[in-house]
Amino acid sequence: MAVAELNSLLAYQAELQKPGIVVIDFYSPTCGPCKVVAPLLDTLASEAPNAEVRFFKVNGIDDEGAKVQAAAEVVWWPTFVIYKDGQEQWRAKVPNPPDQHPIAGLANALAEVRERK
Repeated sequence: MAVAELNSLLAYQAELQKPGIVVIDFYSPTCGPCKVVAPLLDTLASEAPNAEVRFFKVNGIDDEGAKVQAAAEVVWWPTFVIYKDGQEQWRAKVPNPPDQHPIAGLANALAEVRERK
C-alpha cells in the first residue's frame, strides 16, 4: 500500500475510527530527517506483511496538518505513531540526524502490534 496524505482533522479522526492498524508519519517538507525516512517508510508500506496496514503522512506545516498534529500531541518531526483500532500503541521521534536505521524501531513495533490479538 502506498503512503497517503491525511489533509484534515476529520480525515484523521475517520481513519482512527476504522478497525485495524494505522501508521502515521508526522513530517515537514523542510525537515532533513523527514526526507531521509520518507522513502524508507514507502518501502515498509509496500512489504507484504503490511498489506492490511494503512500508512499515512501528515504535513505539520500545512494549516490542516498542524491541526492533526496538535490533536495527536506531536511536537517533533519526524514522529511515527502506530494506532490499532483507534488506540495509540507506539510512538517515536526520529533523531536529527537520523541514526543508521531510522525506521528499524517502527518496523519492529509494527510487527509486534500486528501480532497482538
